[in-house]
Amino acid sequence: MGALAGAIATSAVLLFAAPQAHAASSRYYSVELSQPVEAKKAVVRGVVFQCEGTTCRAPLTSSAPRNVCASVAKEFGEVTSFSAGDRVLEAGDIATCNQKKKVILAKD
Repeated sequence: MGALAGAIATSAVLLFAAPQAHAASSRYYSVELSQPVEAKKAVVRGVVFQCEGTTCRAPLTSSAPRNVCASVAKEFGEVTSFSAGDRVLEAGDIATCNQKKKVILAKD
């Protein structure tokens, strides 16, 4: 019975703790932008994106990666690459993200 309890405890740790450790990392989302950003931090889809130059990073959120990408483009401008954990968005997905990018209107 002791071995079974140990196996259950190990499974519980791997099932619940390991994903949470990855989620807490500030590097789950990694974004490259076409232009450097002025704002160093912004809340996008409930998580804080920290940017330096053209690179932004953030921890995991519950939103789908394509939705996060579109929100990042809207907040910071054109996205040139986007990854969520091990998943890298393809060019077509990034093009869709950029359709939502921020438009700055000239003020008269």
